Amino acid sequence: MHESRTSNVIKNSGASLIYKFVHILLTFALRTAFVKLLGNEYTGISSLFTDVLQVLSLMELGLDTSMVYALYGPVARNDHTRVSALLKFYKKAFTVIGIVILALGLGCIPFLNYIVKDVPNIKEDIRLIFLMYILTSASSYFVIYKTIVLRANQRSRVISRVQVIVDILESVTFILLIFIFREFFLYLVVHLAATWVRNIYLSRLSEKMYPESFVKTDAELSSAEKKKQIRDIACLTVYTLSGVVINSTDSIFISAFVGTVEMALIGNYTLLINSVRTAVEQINNSLKASVGNLAALSSSEEQKVVFDRINFICFWATCLTGTCLYVLLRPFVTGIWLGQAYDVSPIVIGVLIFNYFIAVMVYPVESFRTANGLFVQGWFRPAIMACLNIVLDYFMGKKWGVTGIFLATTISRLLTQVWFDPYLIFRHVFKKKVWGYYVNYVLYMAVTIIACFSANFIAQHIIVSSPYIGFFLKCIIAVLIPNLIVLLLFGRTDEFAYVKRLLLRFTHR
Repeated sequence: MHESRTSNVIKNSGASLIYKFVHILLTFALRTAFVKLLGNEYTGISSLFTDVLQVLSLMELGLDTSMVYALYGPVARNDHTRVSALLKFYKKAFTVIGIVILALGLGCIPFLNYIVKDVPNIKEDIRLIFLMYILTSASSYFVIYKTIVLRANQRSRVISRVQVIVDILESVTFILLIFIFREFFLYLVVHLAATWVRNIYLSRLSEKMYPESFVKTDAELSSAEKKKQIRDIACLTVYTLSGVVINSTDSIFISAFVGTVEMALIGNYTLLINSVRTAVEQINNSLKASVGNLAALSSSEEQKVVFDRINFICFWATCLTGTCLYVLLRPFVTGIWLGQAYDVSPIVIGVLIFNYFIAVMVYPVESFRTANGLFVQGWFRPAIMACLNIVLDYFMGKKWGVTGIFLATTISRLLTQVWFDPYLIFRHVFKKKVWGYYVNYVLYMAVTIIACFSANFIAQHIIVSSPYIGFFLKCIIAVLIPNLIVLLLFGRTDEFAYVKRLLLRFTHR
C-alpha cells in the first residue's frame, strides 16, 4: 500500500478504534441506565424505533456511498471544480431525501399498532416518541452532506474525534437528567440536540479544512453525468436496503411475533455484538477512502495484493472478537451486568456469532466493490437477499421464534451475498478466478469455529467462587486461544508478516 495511504489508514484506524471503544462504553452505560432506571419497556421501544428509522434511512446510505466514490477521482487529481459541481448536485439530492424521509416517517405513525405487538406500559404516547426519532433522523440530511469531503480526503479521523466529544457530552447529560427526573422524553430531546450540534460543527469544519471544495462556481454536472449518478444511487439503494433488512428488520419481526419485552432481552446481547461489529466496521470504513484512492491510481494486481492483506486482517479480527463474544457474552450479561433473569439460549448465541462472522467477513469485498464503482453489476443480488430474508423471517419466526428469525438471516446471506459479491470483484476488478477466495473463506470459517469451541470448552472448566475472577480468567482464554491458532496456522504467510509490520508501525505512532 502506498506510504501516504498506509499512513492515513493507520491514523484513521487508530482514531476509529478509540472512538468505537468510547462509544461502546457509553452505549453500555446508556443501556444500563435504560434497564435499571426506565425498564425493559422503554429499552425495547427505543431499540425498535431505532431499527425502523434505519429502514427509512436506507436512501441516504446509498447516496452516501455513491457520493464518496464519485469524489475519489477528483480529490486524487485535485480537481476542485469537479468536486464543487458534485457537491452542488448532492446538496439538492440530500434535501429531497430529507423531505422524503420525513414524509415516510410521518406516514408510518398510523401503523405503529401493527409494528408494536403489545403497546408497552409507558406514560408517553408512542406516536410522539416515534415523531422525535423521525425529526432526529430527517434533520441531518440538510447539512451533513458536507462531511463527505472529509472522508473522500482520507480524514475520517476528524469525524471520529468530533463524534467522541459529542457522544461523551450527550451521554453524561442524559444519564444525569434521567437519574434526576426519570423521564425518557429528555433522552429524545438531548439526542436531537446532540445530533444537530455534531452535524453542524462537522459541516463547518469541512468548509474550513477544504474551502476550495465549497467555492461557488457555475460548473454543473452534465445530463449524462446526472443520469449516471441517479442510476448509481438507485442501485446502491437496493444494496443498502438488503443490509438494512438483514440488520434491522429482525427487531421488527421479534416485536411482532414475541413482543417488545422479549426484544429488549435479546437486545442486550445484540447490542454488545453489534457494538463489536461496528468497531470492526469503523476500521473498514477508515480503509475505504484509501482503497478508493488505490482503485483510482493502481492496477488490478496491486489491488489484489492489498485485498488479500485486508481480508486476512478482517479474518483475524473476526476470529478473535467472535471467540471472545461466544465465550464471554452470557457470563458477562448474567454474572456481572444484569443477572440470571436475562439469560438466553446458547443456541441463539451460537447463531448470532455465526451471523457476526458472515457480516464482518464481507467488509473487504464491500470496500473493493464500492471503490471500483460496481454498483449496477449484480444489483439484483441484494434485492433477492432482502426478499428471501423477509420471507424466511416470517415463516421461520412463526415456527421457531427468535432462533428462527436469526437463522433466516444466516440462510439468506449464505445463499446470496457470501458467494456472489466476491465473484463480482474477482471477475471485474482482479480479472481472476474466485475459487481461491472460496477456499480461504471456508478455511477462515473453520478456524473461527474451532477457536470458539476450543476456548469455550476450556472456559467452562474454570470454576471459581468470584464471578469477576472467573470472568477475567475466561477473558484470558478467549483472547489467547484464537491468537495462538492464527499464529500456528498462518504465522509464515505474507499476510501475517504484513500485519506484523503494520502493528509495529501503529504501536510506534
